[in-house]
Amino acid sequence: MSQLCPTGVPRPDFGISIPQRVHPAADRIGEHLLAWAAGFGLAVDDAARARLDAAGFHLAAARILPDAEQADVELFAQWAVWLFHLDDEQDEGPMGRDAAIVRETYASITSITSTAEGQPAPAGAPASVTALADLWPRTARGMSAPWRRRIRQHIHDHRDAFLTQIAHRQNGTVATPEEYPTLRRNDNAMFMYDLVEVAYRTEIPPDLAATKSWTELCAASSDIIAWTNDVVSLPREAALGETTNYVIVLQRATGCDERTALEQVHLYITRRLRALDDAQRAFLVDAQSLAPTAHCDRLHPDRLDRVVRTVCDMPGAHLAWMFTSGRHR
Repeated sequence: MSQLCPTGVPRPDFGISIPQRVHPAADRIGEHLLAWAAGFGLAVDDAARARLDAAGFHLAAARILPDAEQADVELFAQWAVWLFHLDDEQDEGPMGRDAAIVRETYASITSITSTAEGQPAPAGAPASVTALADLWPRTARGMSAPWRRRIRQHIHDHRDAFLTQIAHRQNGTVATPEEYPTLRRNDNAMFMYDLVEVAYRTEIPPDLAATKSWTELCAASSDIIAWTNDVVSLPREAALGETTNYVIVLQRATGCDERTALEQVHLYITRRLRALDDAQRAFLVDAQSLAPTAHCDRLHPDRLDRVVRTVCDMPGAHLAWMFTSGRHR
């Protein structure tokens, strides 16, 4: 494994395999993504468009979904831009200091996602809400009511993580090592895993989605992404005084130095990689055993395999994106 310190020259690989295949239409997806973001106020000027282009969200989506239809990869990339725009509103705008703005924004989000057809954005709504009003009907089309409830719950979990972070900022506190993994997982947007099903035009039936194996499969994948991100982004976040970072949480809780905390986070990542493998095997067993009772018109075995493989590949695809994205330089 490469050197752990994020300020060192070698990049840490964390023992994660990087998927090498990229969607062949990646460049066109990037062009369409810039146009969409500009049209909905997520990139309002030349500087914002240049920043978005350098971030390379289209390349992340193209590596995560190399076999999906181009339109579905574009939809996934649009959600990624929407998510990071929302995160930036929290990190850099008034939302990050005002719980009332968070609740108001997510009330609009809940309203839009309350039906498959969606609702128009309220007059004067922020760009994140206006963009979601375009995203949601194209996303929810053909997805079942249980799936829509599941993704809404994940969006609400994301809101609650925002609110917890605001409370920590206002109180001058830091998450404990015990509460951090769940907080960070919800902050990392578990709804992106629901969107993998949309991208491959299939759906995990409710009884299968409720299994411990599916929950753990997505949770382990998300944890690995979040914690590797914490290591790579540590210098920037430490300089900004951001405390939603596993390394900083461990340092504050134990009084250890940075290198010791980095080594501990690496150990946790290694354990979650093993958990991801175990969850994949368990889920495939559950899928076989539940198949006779899992009545869902959109459950296609070959596409189900693609969904599972994608969930397992997402940490490596995200790691490759971090090391090339202008967002992390």
